[in-house]
Amino acid sequence: MAGAVAVCANAWSQTVLENVGLLGMSREQLEPALPGAQPVRSPRRLSSGALGFLRVPDVLLEGSHFEQTLYFAHQRLEQMDLVLLIPGAGPGTDAAATQTQAALLQSLRAKLGPELASFATSPETLPDSASWVSAGADVMLFRTGAPNRPTVRLVIRQRHLVDASEL
Repeated sequence: MAGAVAVCANAWSQTVLENVGLLGMSREQLEPALPGAQPVRSPRRLSSGALGFLRVPDVLLEGSHFEQTLYFAHQRLEQMDLVLLIPGAGPGTDAAATQTQAALLQSLRAKLGPELASFATSPETLPDSASWVSAGADVMLFRTGAPNRPTVRLVIRQRHLVDASEL
């Protein structure tokens, strides 16, 4: 219990809309806004070319704990990936992920309106993916993995509009 309290005390609480406001910032601008950000040991490159330079091991987002990776392109924050921290695998893991996913969906719908697109395996289940647009950013929520090892991932990335004549 004491360990859980310590983790909660160290976690920085934020909302999705606060994260959207960070997009486009340089690493130097982000330092005061992201206490606990650490360099990534082996940066991963996205298909967009953005490189994951920083990570925050424990971010409290909308009431749940996530690991956050920050991707930069041209020295500016281009994308944030937040992956739900679920201790261990086994019984109860799926229920915890489902509860967090449902809470995130409700919160995102309340703040950003109904999702622009969502996909579910059946009408009775939560969507496996859902997406919104907010203040020049794409916000996407994904659930993947096996029931005993689910992953809930939230991606917030800078929105880039392309003129159809440029395609």
